[in-house]
Amino acid sequence: MLRSLPPSGVPIMPSDILAGLKDTLYGNKCLEGFKEDICRYFGVRHCFLVSSGRAALTMLLKAMRQLSPDKDEVVLPAYTSFSVPSAVVKAGLKVSLCDIDPETMSPDIDSLKESLSDKTLCLVVCHLYGYPCDMDAILRVARESGVFVIDDAAQAMGATYKGKALGTFGDAGIFSLSRGKNITTIDGGIIITDSDKIAAELSKLELKKAGFLDRLNLIFKAMIMSLLLRPPFYWIPQRLPFLKLGLSVFSTEFGLKEFTGVQAGIGRRMLRRLKQINEGRKKRAGDLMAGLSGCNGVKFPREIAGAEPVFLRLPVRLNRIDDCGKAGLGIVRSYPYPLDEIDALRPHLVSDGRNFPGAKEFSMRVWTLPTHVYVQQKDMKNILEHYSLKSEV
Repeated sequence: MLRSLPPSGVPIMPSDILAGLKDTLYGNKCLEGFKEDICRYFGVRHCFLVSSGRAALTMLLKAMRQLSPDKDEVVLPAYTSFSVPSAVVKAGLKVSLCDIDPETMSPDIDSLKESLSDKTLCLVVCHLYGYPCDMDAILRVARESGVFVIDDAAQAMGATYKGKALGTFGDAGIFSLSRGKNITTIDGGIIITDSDKIAAELSKLELKKAGFLDRLNLIFKAMIMSLLLRPPFYWIPQRLPFLKLGLSVFSTEFGLKEFTGVQAGIGRRMLRRLKQINEGRKKRAGDLMAGLSGCNGVKFPREIAGAEPVFLRLPVRLNRIDDCGKAGLGIVRSYPYPLDEIDALRPHLVSDGRNFPGAKEFSMRVWTLPTHVYVQQKDMKNILEHYSLKSEV
C-alpha cells in the first residue's frame, strides 16, 4: 500500500465529528461555550469566531479602520502566507512591506521602521511555522509610532514569547482553524482582544449566515479529512489537481461567514488536546534537528531569546535547492516567493522602491519538514537519510 505523509495536519477523530453533530442541537449555547473556552485559555476578555483565518484578519482590519478612518496602510512582512495580503486587500486597504531576518523569520527592525508612515493603520506580526517573532522590539517600534498591532498567530496557537501566549500581544490577535493548523475545525478563524473599542466595532460587522448546506458540507469535509489525512490514503488527494494542495494563492474571493455549531463542537474537543498536540510536534522537531545537525548545508531558524516555538512545521534552509523534496515524506517548498513578486498584489502595494533581500533569500532556500502525529520513527529515519545523502553531493 502506498504511504504518503501530508506536510502538515492534525487528526480529526470520529468522536470529534460526533461531538460537532451533537452540538449543532445546542446552537448558540455551544458557540458561546467555545468562546468562553478560548477566553479562559488565553486570558482575554473578548472572542469572535468566523469562517476562516483570512476572514478573521479582514474583519479585524475593518474594525480598526473604523477607529482610525484616515489611515489605510497595513505593514506586513515581505515573506508570509499569501492569505495575509489577501485579507488586507479584501478589507480595502493598502499593503506596505518590511523585510525579514532570514535567520529568525522575525521582521528586520530597521526595515520595519522604514515601512511606517503617517498613513499606517497597523502592523501585522506573523509567526511562521509556530516560531515566535521578537515581540519586544516590534512593540517598541509600534508604541513609538502609535499604530495598532495585530498578533497573527494563525500558525502558532500555543506558542509563547517570554511566557506570554502568542495571539495576546498588541491590540488583538488571530488564529486559524483551517486544516493543517495547530488544531482544526476544517475551516475557521478566531479573533481575541482585550480592547473594548475594537470589540465594539467587531460586534457591528455583519457576517453571512451559515445555512444547512454549509453545515452539511463541513460535516462531509470532516469525514473525508479524517480518512484522507492518514498516510495510507493521502496519495489520493495528492493526485487530484483540482484540490490544489500546497499551492499558494493570492485571492480576495473568500467569504466572511458565521462560525457554526458543528465547528464549535469539534473545536472545544481540539482545544483540550492543544498542549498534547504541540508537545508531540516539539518532540519530533527536536529529533529531526538533532539528526540533521551534522548535515552540510542544512540550517534551522535561530530561535529568538525567550521564544517557545510549537513547530507547526520544521523549516530548513538549504544551500542546495535542486530536488530537495522527497515524494511521500511530506517535505515541501513553502511560499514560493516574497509578497512583492505577486503580480495581482502590485496595484495594492505602497510603492517605495525598496528591496527585501532577506525575504528573497529565505523564499529561495526554505523547505519544510512535517512534525505532525502521523510522522513515525521510520518516516524520520527516511527523512534523515534523504538529507544526509543530499549533503554528501
